[in-house]
Amino acid sequence: MEADPAWGEYQSKTARTIPVVALRAVTGGPPNASSFGEALRMIHDAFRRELGLIRREVATSGPGLGAQLRINCLTLCQGLHFHHNVESTGLFPGLLERYPELEPTITHLEAEHSKISTILDDLQKLLNEPAAATLLPEIDQLIDALNRHLDYEEAQLIPLLDS
Repeated sequence: MEADPAWGEYQSKTARTIPVVALRAVTGGPPNASSFGEALRMIHDAFRRELGLIRREVATSGPGLGAQLRINCLTLCQGLHFHHNVESTGLFPGLLERYPELEPTITHLEAEHSKISTILDDLQKLLNEPAAATLLPEIDQLIDALNRHLDYEEAQLIPLLDS
């Protein structure tokens, strides 16, 4: 109410208490990340771990897929789509502004985002089938493509993010 006296006036005309929440800006990235490069690696490592868990679940699931496995796969797909969208609309333009010489690297990463998106779309279609017998090869294809992508991205970007 200190920042906006109109709320004080409103409060004086009502018997109920108006809750006030103070928001404070924080600095830094995810917990325990000492740099932007380390934060990126932490995010990528979380995707790697989740893919490993999902692969093990698919390999041991038998002919049918349980609801939880479907949810885990769909959540991973959504997370990767979101992550790549944030990179494409936020991280990459900022890096290109600072390092115009990164244009071929960013173009390569964007093309990989598109390929991975296609794999994710195919995976989501398979998850809608009652018995996804071909799911394991699709998961393996995704893991291979994503690991190559994440390794390349880290090799190219982390040194710049940490400089």
